[in-house]
Amino acid sequence: MTRYLGVDLAWGEGTERRVANESGVVCIDETGTVVDAGWAIGIDAVVSWILATAEPGSVIAVDAPLLVQNATGMRLCEREVGQRYGRWQVSAYPSNLRLPALGGAALFRALEAAGLHYFDGLSTPAEEDIVFFEAYPHTTLVGAEELGYTEARPRYKKLDASLPLTERRQRRADVCDELIARLDRLSTATPPLQLRSHPVTALLVDEPSPTKETAHKHREDLVDAAICAWTASSWAEHGLARFQVLGAADTPDDRGRVPTLLAMARPEQRHPPRIPQDAYAMNAAIPGGAADTPATAAPPPPRPTTPEGHMNKQAYTETETNGADAIEFVEGGAAGSAAVEGQPSGSTRAPSPAPTTVELLRSATWHLEHARVTADADDVAFEAARSALAEAVFDLEAVQYGESTRG
Repeated sequence: MTRYLGVDLAWGEGTERRVANESGVVCIDETGTVVDAGWAIGIDAVVSWILATAEPGSVIAVDAPLLVQNATGMRLCEREVGQRYGRWQVSAYPSNLRLPALGGAALFRALEAAGLHYFDGLSTPAEEDIVFFEAYPHTTLVGAEELGYTEARPRYKKLDASLPLTERRQRRADVCDELIARLDRLSTATPPLQLRSHPVTALLVDEPSPTKETAHKHREDLVDAAICAWTASSWAEHGLARFQVLGAADTPDDRGRVPTLLAMARPEQRHPPRIPQDAYAMNAAIPGGAADTPATAAPPPPRPTTPEGHMNKQAYTETETNGADAIEFVEGGAAGSAAVEGQPSGSTRAPSPAPTTVELLRSATWHLEHARVTADADDVAFEAARSALAEAVFDLEAVQYGESTRG
């Protein structure tokens, strides 16, 4: 019986002075029965658990950036998360080679060295291969119709800053309990998830979520791992019939592998209508700032259609997601201090160090103002601008509260 593994990986690998954070790990089989569940500390412990648990044909979904090649800015798959799921309050933290913590990249190397295969959704692995791919629990939560999050992602990680201080932790615990109740109802879904089938995951259902930070993070890591395991099982069951490959138009590495993210998607979250390039390639004045002149990159060559086969239920081609039409944050927006000075910048959204509040709001303001003067309210460009504003707001939360919707 095929096993499906979910890993909510701690991005930091730890140091001699500081132990790495916990990573949640969950394994289920085709019936949704939880084979194993718990926590691992450090990359070596996660790898050991995977090698001891996975079997030929196993599928592993990892919540962490795995293949990272960009020196700055964010990867295309992360940008597309905000573009396609921003309406549901989902955005992705940017990853690049300048980040001090890239545990996913270390896990990528370790698993490949152990003989496992990275899967970008654009190839057809052999049935006996143990494959691992990048996932993101928030896209599963809003992309799976079974879970019922049709308006927005649940705030089970962050404290709601709009509430009084005395109410924030209890509200977060209540939201987490509601999420667990919905996951518990997946016992009758296709594929199923049987949280009550293992003593560790059964406690998620039987005990209320704690309000203290450390205890809540401990529980949240296991919840995300369970979501990842169900995501892996869902991909094997449905493939591209219910998933989309984010970042498919990104630059492959020297072995032809693309940094992608496999995301569960409703029809309205899939490949948005093509956005006219001239809507984002024109000079536009920002109130109180200089005009912007973003460069338009040439589209990459088309990728051959992938044949049907194991782990890939239908063909996926470049025409479904063209990098040339991706929404870019323009200079003068959240591209760092160089943009404020009117100098060119290659960053797309949130480089390191983090952009200031003023830069984030300037980027959002430019997009909305540009949409207002160039498009009708129901135009594609206006929807793109609204998504861009959502991304900026989420980044502003991260800057203000030191948190992110991912990791």
